[in-house]
Amino acid sequence: MTCSRCNGCMVEDFLLDMEDSSGPMWLQAKRCMNCGNVAEKVLEHNRQTQGAALHSSKSAPTIPNSEHAHFGSGGMAQLAA
Repeated sequence: MTCSRCNGCMVEDFLLDMEDSSGPMWLQAKRCMNCGNVAEKVLEHNRQTQGAALHSSKSAPTIPNSEHAHFGSGGMAQLAA
């Protein structure tokens, strides 16, 4: 199996869900050896549903490039040695 993010090698891994209400629970998943991407059924489902919600919501307002932060004429304070 290859990683969907970087096409790297996926290996079997075991994850510990510490926030499960019934106590700690072990999950079997695939993890990419290159980028660390985790492939697991519940994670994939959540990523798809959250991604769909993000795409359907209004986009964030864009800030024009002409707006700059002005810090006065002194610039940054010098660091102590």
